[in-house]
Amino acid sequence: MIIGAVLLTCACGSKHDERAAAGVADSLAIVPNTLPGDSTIYGIACDGCNDTILIYLPTISADPDTMNILAASKQHQVFGRMKIGDVIAIIPNASNPKVGDMVVNVEALKGRWCFLAAPTLRERAGMSSSERANHSLKRDSVLRSILQPREFGVELKGENTARPISSISYSIATDENSPVVYPKIKRYRRWHLYNGKLILSETSRDSLGNVFITSSDTAALLLLRPDTMALKFKDRVQGYYSQHSISPSSSGN
Repeated sequence: MIIGAVLLTCACGSKHDERAAAGVADSLAIVPNTLPGDSTIYGIACDGCNDTILIYLPTISADPDTMNILAASKQHQVFGRMKIGDVIAIIPNASNPKVGDMVVNVEALKGRWCFLAAPTLRERAGMSSSERANHSLKRDSVLRSILQPREFGVELKGENTARPISSISYSIATDENSPVVYPKIKRYRRWHLYNGKLILSETSRDSLGNVFITSSDTAALLLLRPDTMALKFKDRVQGYYSQHSISPSSSGN
């Protein structure tokens, strides 16, 4: 791996080594699979990238290429700091293929992204307004102790795989006898970038063990920093923190 990384760096900086290292670059970089209709270009960031010019080694070519990203930088459409050897996703301009409308550092996108969600009190059928008042969080210290926020999230991994993160077990979260109700958290198992949008999918298996997608959510990237990510879904904006940088509580499956 170390030798491969060295060769990859040389491929970005030296014309003489570009073709010799192309195979190494492809083997080191786990590039996300593209979907039909996706215009995303994948490549490997090279030395010399800045807020104006993106220098990258396309995964389909041994020759480095450049992309003008000045407008994308001004419009805050460059997500993640570009480092040599990182896999990057570029959305080219429809009129000028040498201009990038959006750039995403795929390596910065991968990771354990979490948020805190508080449960609510489960209301019994036929509960009167006075009973609801008696169960108010502000009046009941016992309820206050069980209505603590819990950690949820998703881990975005290589080869477009994902893993749900939760500080409580799935059986507890869905227990109908529990005195509290947790927000319905999606258990994503797959992810894709599609024309600049992040698609998160839940999956299931059939009787033969084949995996298939049962539902998908599409989100727009609003922010991507080493410790923070923000996604805009159809019905909400969800903020995340990196579990490696801040961890309010322990997590598991």
